[in-house]
Amino acid sequence: MTAPRRSSIAAAASNALEVFFAIFLMQLIANTLCNTSDEFEGFLLCRQCGLEITRADNLVNVPSRIAHRQRNDTLSGTRGILIQLFKNPDGKYFEVISSSEAEVQKVNKPYLEHSWFPGFSWTVAVCPRCGQHVGWVFEPTSPPSSSGQQGEKQHTDTFVGLILGNLLHEQGNWTNM
Repeated sequence: MTAPRRSSIAAAASNALEVFFAIFLMQLIANTLCNTSDEFEGFLLCRQCGLEITRADNLVNVPSRIAHRQRNDTLSGTRGILIQLFKNPDGKYFEVISSSEAEVQKVNKPYLEHSWFPGFSWTVAVCPRCGQHVGWVFEPTSPPSSSGQQGEKQHTDTFVGLILGNLLHEQGNWTNM
């Protein structure tokens, strides 16, 4: 074999190796990007700073007869989540979901008046990282009673009412931003 022929074979092998490496690198990047999106699946995040406030599997349905409107929807892959529309005394409306656990910080003292959930006091809840108002902590004011309406199961535990508009969440195949 002559020297020019050897160098052309070496050049072709080098090019093939570069192409193989480029394809491998692109696949690695694509897999990393795809798997990273799954990392936050099921979380509801603070819209302001992105802190994980709660997981979709912590959401609970706590119906209130005071709600102006109620609907069920799918949030972060979880179906049948109760979303309720409430109006505060200042006339501002909030769409609220309920969670049994949430990473929030309570602000001020609990209030009994104007509670959207009779039998519960409420305290303003903010994101512990950025201070964004994300909802309210509702705590029972008295021991559970069996005086609920026919067939109505009363919620008796502390829960957090989260403002849907102040959270980022996955909805279907897209993220609510």
